[in-house]
Amino acid sequence: MGSFTDKLNQKGLSPKTIEAYTKVVNQVGRKDPISWLQNKVNTSTPIGTVLPFRSAIKHYLISEKGMSSEEVELVLPKCKGLPCKLRDSLSDDQLELFKEKVQTLKNPAKTILLLLPETGMRISEICNLRRSEYTRKQNIQGFLFRGKRNKQRFIPLNSTAQNIMTAYLNSTDEDELLFPSYMGKPITPANIRRYTRKMCKENDEFTELSPHILRHTFATRALKKGMDLKTLQVLLGHSDIQTTSRYLHPDAEALFDAIKDL
Repeated sequence: MGSFTDKLNQKGLSPKTIEAYTKVVNQVGRKDPISWLQNKVNTSTPIGTVLPFRSAIKHYLISEKGMSSEEVELVLPKCKGLPCKLRDSLSDDQLELFKEKVQTLKNPAKTILLLLPETGMRISEICNLRRSEYTRKQNIQGFLFRGKRNKQRFIPLNSTAQNIMTAYLNSTDEDELLFPSYMGKPITPANIRRYTRKMCKENDEFTELSPHILRHTFATRALKKGMDLKTLQVLLGHSDIQTTSRYLHPDAEALFDAIKDL
């Protein structure tokens, strides 16, 4: 199993992903991995559980059995299962109330929370931004940084997000970290989540509120304004467009089925 883990490391996968894939392959043991996966793929298992199983087996067959990616796709069963729970995004009224409440907070939490529904970034990504990563690309202001699997990703900022950043930079000192805590380290996602939980408890208008809800809000609003799903996939940093489709509602699966073969 050491060689399998080594090969996953060489692909630049995150430690948590490597650990999860290794556990899956350990479960397979001496069984045939394809038969094992076929027994896991059924309509009563959540699709979010099945997909990591399939990815782990795919990596195993490529790295340990010498199969190509194309060959693996031909022999592995297609995933099916219960759809993941789709979280609601904020309505326009809820979003306006959210922005109003956030204005009372101190920086950098205020700026981070204002940027999340405007950029769709993951909370872990935005908390660890460096000042040098706020830059221009083809005269468009945005964040250029290393995303998941160490891939370079550019997040363009709309006019609202640019104004938010201008106000923030004008009110803060120069620092290598864009959003440092009072201890000089990056502010933590847990710190930001405390603000959203508190806001949700204090305002009946919010049924759910979290950094992930704000990311979902960005995705929903972008699609309503005409953004295509493949562009949204790039902005959100998803390697699989099916992952992007889960941010949509109420007809996420129908929408994915309509565009997946284009």
